Amino acid sequence: MAEMMLVTGGARSGKSNFAEKEAAKYDRVSYVATGIAFQNDTEFQARIKKHQATRPENWDTFEAFKGIATYLEQHGNQYDVIMLDCVTMLVTNLFFSLLGERELTNEIADEVEAAIQSEVRAILKAGKQSSAKLIFVTNEIGLGVVPENKLTRVFRDIIGRINQQIATEVEEVYFVVSGIPKRWK
Repeated sequence: MAEMMLVTGGARSGKSNFAEKEAAKYDRVSYVATGIAFQNDTEFQARIKKHQATRPENWDTFEAFKGIATYLEQHGNQYDVIMLDCVTMLVTNLFFSLLGERELTNEIADEVEAAIQSEVRAILKAGKQSSAKLIFVTNEIGLGVVPENKLTRVFRDIIGRINQQIATEVEEVYFVVSGIPKRWK
């Protein structure tokens, strides 16, 4: 059974940097990047390119927000560590992919959340069955005010519950503030 870690914190808190330093302790590293830039989003495209340029050349990269469990099942034993950065982007992409053009009702929100939870369960299961350590990076987005619109409130609630789902299953949880990690579990 593989060891798993969750690294959480606010935007620009240093959580990815901390997780990358943890991953760099190992020889064979796979980086699962869940951020997908759309054609008209030049700002996000630039951010992705910047992230790609800072990764060590010997790290393998898998860029996707679907099929991660299958990737772990097929490649999990080829690496010492697999870093998934980030859960928030994974949930964002799954959320909007599953929602599509539908209006967000309570029933649809429950359906979307159940599908995301199922996907995360599959990732956790595949991660446990691999020999690689799995490092999840996520954002702690529930520390601010209650969002004014339903879509944002529903998303905040879903990512909060997904983070709890992962935290329950992993052996280590770190919260990073201003580049300083604090172990909570």
